[in-house]
Amino acid sequence: LGEYLFAGRSLYGHSIYEHLLASIQHLLVAFALVALVGIVLGSVLGYFGRLYPIGMVPVSIYQMIPGLAWLPVAILMFGLGDDSAVFIIFAVSSMVITIGVSSGMRMVPPVLVRAAKMMGAGSATIFCRVLVPQAGASIVNALRLGMSSAWRVLIAAEMIVGTGVGLGYSIQLTRDLLDYVGAFACITIICLVGLFIDHVVLAWVERTMRQRLGLEEA
Repeated sequence: LGEYLFAGRSLYGHSIYEHLLASIQHLLVAFALVALVGIVLGSVLGYFGRLYPIGMVPVSIYQMIPGLAWLPVAILMFGLGDDSAVFIIFAVSSMVITIGVSSGMRMVPPVLVRAAKMMGAGSATIFCRVLVPQAGASIVNALRLGMSSAWRVLIAAEMIVGTGVGLGYSIQLTRDLLDYVGAFACITIICLVGLFIDHVVLAWVERTMRQRLGLEEA
């Protein structure tokens, strides 16, 4: 691992940093789409109570499909490469955020909504000033779960769809060539990056949100 990180040792034609950067780029593109769709769809299902039991049926069915089951669809639509990896991540992680956001919206005490209506607040004000702040911690937690799911699926997707560069693609090559040193070096990097994203970046976002809501002291 030290040779890959500090001595410039190549891993199948690319440095370990190039593989890591490629994986992070795949992750950021996919997670931006996942977060957008998950937050919007989850907010709609959480805000409109009558729509929730109907909308959650296809969401639940969609979530039951294993990530790699989307592989034939991804290859047929996008071929081998980065786009297929992004599609698989989106297919797996979007519903995780949708369910978390909608559940958080529905957990907001109805008395707060009624109080806002009595004070003359409209639907947009109730959504932006009552539901979103009160469900903020749940939304951030949903994003954490979605990010963790996306990172795990990313590695599997890169191993299968032939992105040409990336940590998952590298692990696939190490398996074919019985390169245990390279395999465990990649696994270590994957664990360290996953821990950094979850326990540093997203944990800071969650702590900031809880402080603003008065749920945690600064």
